[in-house]
Amino acid sequence: MRSAALLLLCALGAHAEGVRVEPRLFLKRGHFFTSFGGAWLERGDYWVNPGLSFSGSYYPTESGGAEARVLWFFSSLSDSAQRISATTGFVPDARKPEALALAGWRQSLTYGKVALAGEALHFDLQGSLHGGGLFTDRGFAPAACVSAGLLARLNRWVFLQLDVGLLLSFEQRQRSGAALGFLPVLSAGAEL
Repeated sequence: MRSAALLLLCALGAHAEGVRVEPRLFLKRGHFFTSFGGAWLERGDYWVNPGLSFSGSYYPTESGGAEARVLWFFSSLSDSAQRISATTGFVPDARKPEALALAGWRQSLTYGKVALAGEALHFDLQGSLHGGGLFTDRGFAPAACVSAGLLARLNRWVFLQLDVGLLLSFEQRQRSGAALGFLPVLSAGAEL
């Protein structure tokens, strides 16, 4: 008797609501994506580096695509560096970041969908590797960046992108020739 009641209850639950599977809406193959947003470069070197980012990507395959990214920084000395400079006249030997130009590859790691408020949010988890240069107040420094990111489609044409990366630049300093920084970028974009 119990097993019959349990079977009936399961059958009623399965009949109550049909299973719905959203088709894949976030297609990248053969598409061009552009985005614009904010960035922050943190290197622990007495410079405060907020910035703006512009990027363009083209996906020849569904799983990956070439990307170019340009960032402009509005760098200034931190409060503690300004106080030290005013008191002693010393300034940090770290270079002041002004712009960053990178080109590389963006690879989709997985595709997913999440139900939010009755709608499906389509997203891609991605990784990227870029090379290029950091333009500073004292010249050009070769740079490389590796990042992990999330690309989420808001509607047919608009998407949000969050990248969290590590930037390695090779600069002439007194103690070291390499500077490692944390580079998060949040942008919104459109598919063209």
